[in-house]
Amino acid sequence: MGDVFTGDWGERYAALADPRSGPIGTSALSRAGLFLCGMSTCVDARVDMHNMQPLLDAPAETPAGQFAAMLLARAAKGIGGEVRADWVDGPQWLRDHLDVRYALGGTGPQAAWVLSRLGVASLVALEDRHEQQLRQIPPGVLLAEGNALKTAAEVTPTERHIPEIFIFEFTAGKPIGALIPNRSTRIIVRFCDRGIQHDAAFEAVSRKRASTAAAGLLSGLNDEAAENVGAAARHVFALSRDWMDAGLKTVHFELAGYASQDAVSELLDHARGAISSLGMSHSELLAMDSAAQHPMEALIALGDRLDIDRVCVHADTWAAAVTRNDPDEEELALMAGCAIASARAANGEPANAIRTDALAQFHALPFDNRVRKGRWTFVACASPYVEKPATTLGLGDSFTAGCLLVLGNPGVATAPAALKQA
Repeated sequence: MGDVFTGDWGERYAALADPRSGPIGTSALSRAGLFLCGMSTCVDARVDMHNMQPLLDAPAETPAGQFAAMLLARAAKGIGGEVRADWVDGPQWLRDHLDVRYALGGTGPQAAWVLSRLGVASLVALEDRHEQQLRQIPPGVLLAEGNALKTAAEVTPTERHIPEIFIFEFTAGKPIGALIPNRSTRIIVRFCDRGIQHDAAFEAVSRKRASTAAAGLLSGLNDEAAENVGAAARHVFALSRDWMDAGLKTVHFELAGYASQDAVSELLDHARGAISSLGMSHSELLAMDSAAQHPMEALIALGDRLDIDRVCVHADTWAAAVTRNDPDEEELALMAGCAIASARAANGEPANAIRTDALAQFHALPFDNRVRKGRWTFVACASPYVEKPATTLGLGDSFTAGCLLVLGNPGVATAPAALKQA
């Protein structure tokens, strides 16, 4: 196969996805096992911020006007992330006044959707099995009912319905009223605390499948009210401890955005001994440690605090991690995550073939790669950066899915004889 560890970044990414020999090529993906994905699932209501004039026209003193001001302030600073809005009538107002498109939401389900497009099976947690939610589940994503794995079309729907999460997307250089943003991203808005998915069937089946599963992915504790984070964390991490006790080696927790750092600290206290890997966006890392422009020290501190194998972070033009394991495997994992996220950015949705867009740019890394400190190795890669993406929705979740494809497929970093560190 082409050498993933030599050549320029474009050549390395091409070798990564080579159908016959690449670590995320068709042949390798055909051998992937089942991925376990929880614990938040929702319906995303997508809104194009360049086409939301009724919201921009709302009087400044009204709830709609105040909501618009919040969105514009974040867009002006290039800040995406997730916020909680206290506007009871907000969902209905937005449905009535804006063009809304519906899609699958939640870190686990988004990652599962990405994997399904690549022919890889995933089991997701879903308690809210109302018809609108079930319509968003892709055919290749599985649910548990009784002791069986079923497609969404095969499970019994329920009546329960919780308001959707709204996703406001914007593109760099494209006007939002009088504002021209300089960064492409999305703002996630919750109008209620949905809570995690208490899916008893998923929990029972995942415990049985953990010994043969490829990897586990957990997230969604930010969907809980602040006062419930501790109890929800105890529940989620009790499940992941059972997975690990059954022999599942890779259990990743994706952080997401929280209302307070106290909530983050509380959940991390419960995570020790219950996960092997932690991930987040660079903005989420900076919220914990404002000095983490160079992320190595902050990632090591988190790794030591939790006594885990790896901590990773993703940004627009790079991804990085500290690992106690094979740094070659870690670099492949980061590149796989970046490749899959970039393909989604260019394609507008999860792609069924991983190719680097012809217009993708590779920026120089802002720090040294392969730095050893004690038991940790700092590893980084440039990402194929799409300046004007078709979407920014789900890119972090796509990155996570790509990382887990490598980490959950043992030996991909060492099996091909052609893989040599430059």
